[in-house]
Amino acid sequence: MFHHIMVPVDLHLPPTVVKAMDVAADFAKNHGSRVTLVHVTDQQIHGAHTVGPSGDELAALASKMAEQTGARVEGLPIYSVDVGAEIDSILPRTAKELEVDLVVMGTHMPGILDYVFSSHASHLVLHSEASVFVVR
Repeated sequence: MFHHIMVPVDLHLPPTVVKAMDVAADFAKNHGSRVTLVHVTDQQIHGAHTVGPSGDELAALASKMAEQTGARVEGLPIYSVDVGAEIDSILPRTAKELEVDLVVMGTHMPGILDYVFSSHASHLVLHSEASVFVVR
């Protein structure tokens, strides 16, 4: 059903990201999907690897998920000058460029500001051409 799954990840691994990765791993295992873990960062990128420890963390996450699922999993760092300001445009564009069928993304419970300013996940739901599975 889903051939390619994208999972935006925050390397601080808040609980919602861990849950989203678990959901994506389950889909990948059951559907034979490949997974791309996308990390938007302000750190320098050389080739397809973030320079510094976060590149190693992303590669380790991809390796661990590949071991658990038997799926093809890759980490994709994306450079941004201002992550907070650009992430809402980067994620739907990346999903389209990667031609993913599904985006699995963690989010927080809505707070008062979310009724004025949407969360990154709700923005992605509204602007992505792919299906989006939001995990709390």
